[in-house]
Amino acid sequence: MNNSVSDKPVVKELIDLCHQYGIEEVIISPGSRNAPLILSFHGSHLFNCLTIVDERSAGYFALGLARTRQKPVAIICTSGTAAVNFAPAVAEAFYQQIPLVVITADRPTEWINQADGQAINQQGIYSNYIRHQCQLPVSINHADDAWFVNRTINEALLAATGINPGPVHINVPLREPLYGKTVFPANPARKIISFQSNQTLANEDLQMLLDEIHRCDRVMVLMGAHHKDHQLHAALSLLADKGIMVLTETLSNTSNGHFINNMDRVVSTIPEDDYPIFAPDLLITFDVPVLSKMIKKMLRTRKPKSHWHFSNRHALTDTYQSLTRKIGGNAGLTIHQIAENIIPKSRRFTETWKKRAEEALNLHHQYLNRIGWCDLKLFQTLNATSFHDYQIHLGNSTPVRYAQLFDWDNSHTWFANRGTSGIDGCVSTAAGAAYGSEQPVLLIVGDLSFFYDSNGLWHKYLKPNFRIILINNSGGGIFRFLPGSSETEELEQFFEVKQNLNAQGIAQTFGLKYMSCNNELEFNNALETFFSPSEKPIILEVFTPNVENGVLLKNYFKYLNRNS
Repeated sequence: MNNSVSDKPVVKELIDLCHQYGIEEVIISPGSRNAPLILSFHGSHLFNCLTIVDERSAGYFALGLARTRQKPVAIICTSGTAAVNFAPAVAEAFYQQIPLVVITADRPTEWINQADGQAINQQGIYSNYIRHQCQLPVSINHADDAWFVNRTINEALLAATGINPGPVHINVPLREPLYGKTVFPANPARKIISFQSNQTLANEDLQMLLDEIHRCDRVMVLMGAHHKDHQLHAALSLLADKGIMVLTETLSNTSNGHFINNMDRVVSTIPEDDYPIFAPDLLITFDVPVLSKMIKKMLRTRKPKSHWHFSNRHALTDTYQSLTRKIGGNAGLTIHQIAENIIPKSRRFTETWKKRAEEALNLHHQYLNRIGWCDLKLFQTLNATSFHDYQIHLGNSTPVRYAQLFDWDNSHTWFANRGTSGIDGCVSTAAGAAYGSEQPVLLIVGDLSFFYDSNGLWHKYLKPNFRIILINNSGGGIFRFLPGSSETEELEQFFEVKQNLNAQGIAQTFGLKYMSCNNELEFNNALETFFSPSEKPIILEVFTPNVENGVLLKNYFKYLNRNS
């Protein structure tokens, strides 16, 4: 290495290996204890280093960037509570299998719990939601120390980038002085190579699965949030051609005329007495859960006889309390192999679902044409607008649920933080995705989620093609829809947190163009300008009625169910 970097040999090994494992982007939150890390990652000229002050926002920004680029991204902070603030993004990355490399600076071990500043116990801080965690030694004093450091970092980065990717935590104790620099001799760190077999099923395994699927008349594939995967899409399309029912959601990023692409819209029309008609004998699922509570209720009430779950995780995921097989490896390859060899099934099961889907679509249109301005009408208006090739991020709570009720342009890709389903990083994640994407990015977010994470705009990396539709219904609108909270006297103060804020000042503070509207006509007129090229990112704040939204959404599902 010919560039001047920190004189800490441990840090030199870390940056060498981060580069060799394909890390290109490093998000740095400022501090003092992490000075050697800052000096080396920036001074090496091997990485694109960004600075985001708020660690919680930095973590989610990196998550959005890693998910968009499908490459590992490193996040770096100083010691103390700074590391704790990465935790929400780490948890989300864990459940979405996104390779975040979390590098936390720390005090030397002997100073932990000794009333020293910014010294907390950072080892194991993310234990419940991390692929791998390790602590490096303070210094290298022996050849065995160098071997240990190299092996430890390799283990962490292999865990982050393997077939089952996810966040890893590398804790780096650093002793003062912190700002020394040197030029190390050119001697690249040793990278350890690991191979994972993604080969086709052995003949006996394939025959076992074929025998089981042939015994079942009603087979259903259920797919939640997923990256666009052309191999898996082709495999699922082949299954659908052979009479297998495929149910997806908007976040699945896969659609086909033979799939049911709006499961909530359809399942809401199925009364409990009809569950046996629509429930499968064999259920096939994947990691990252489905959004729909309705399908979960149906499948837990009328359990399938067999349940295959495709996963490379160590844990068993038994969402529907009926798991019979966990299948690892490449899901698209395995399913394609099965689909090529199965005997086509009777179309009775799929035709039953498709007939119900057509009925639900007609009722959907009937209801929407009857109602006035509300959140649901906002989504109908947006759905009818011509805009293409956007990466669309949905805030949790109501936006992600409304979006599932509509059929969208297939050119879009869809994301939401459904690993943990929290509201705390929606803006930061979308901003990170926009930074890393050539596509324009649209965030559709509610007011509580937006204001909670408004620090996600507090940096200089916002791109002009970043768009935000902020649905301001004066509080947490989902609590007017959820059973229980909507009937309590504490609703407005403690659940909904009713407020009268607006985002105009935030837009001005962070340098975004601000637009607002109060009704369907204004919203429809604003969209042309909103989607037109701009020198700045744009926030379009849309005000919708507070009380009516929850009532109209409840009535939507009642209308579909009552008239089916």
